[in-house]
Amino acid sequence: MLPDYQPDTTLCERFADFRERDHWVFYAPNTSEGEEARAYGVLFDILRKQTAIMMISPADPARYEPVYYDALKYSLPTIRHSRLFTSKVPRNSRVYFIEEPEPVADFYACADVVLLGGTLTDEATSIPDLTTPILAGKPVIAGPGQSRPEVAAAVAAGAILSAGAVEDMAEAIRTLKADAEAAKALTERAREWLQIREGDAS
Repeated sequence: MLPDYQPDTTLCERFADFRERDHWVFYAPNTSEGEEARAYGVLFDILRKQTAIMMISPADPARYEPVYYDALKYSLPTIRHSRLFTSKVPRNSRVYFIEEPEPVADFYACADVVLLGGTLTDEATSIPDLTTPILAGKPVIAGPGQSRPEVAAAVAAGAILSAGAVEDMAEAIRTLKADAEAAKALTERAREWLQIREGDAS
């Protein structure tokens, strides 16, 4: 039996202006040192051709502040989750920075695609959360850091996509956005894989 996932979907209303214009919303949660730079690289690649916003949240709360201030060098309009005082994210925003652990799981429901934190570099140290995005019905893209058996198994089963370079991750997002049927098929395979995995574990 699959775990229960009941996100606070009212948080997704913050991205209504992006949805209305078919602008992309992708999520890079649970990142460790070095992964944020890769995620920003993916965002820059996508922004060359398409308006998008990236939600991002480091895995370690102790890194919230240093990562946020270091990312200011990218000069991208950034909204901090704790500082949003309006009902919607401004349309010119390109990064939504989540610096509270509680809503991290909820925001999976708001994404078009998930970049799997804990895999975006070979040296990633955070633990990838495969379960929540699959329960949320979101396509998942793993980076090159696939040393954990569950990630390698998901890739081998075709439950999630695999991309090594920044450009490949961006292209995988474009492909999923351009082909809704392929994205749906991927999420269905992922859910079936997760059901089998949870059954084997019980």
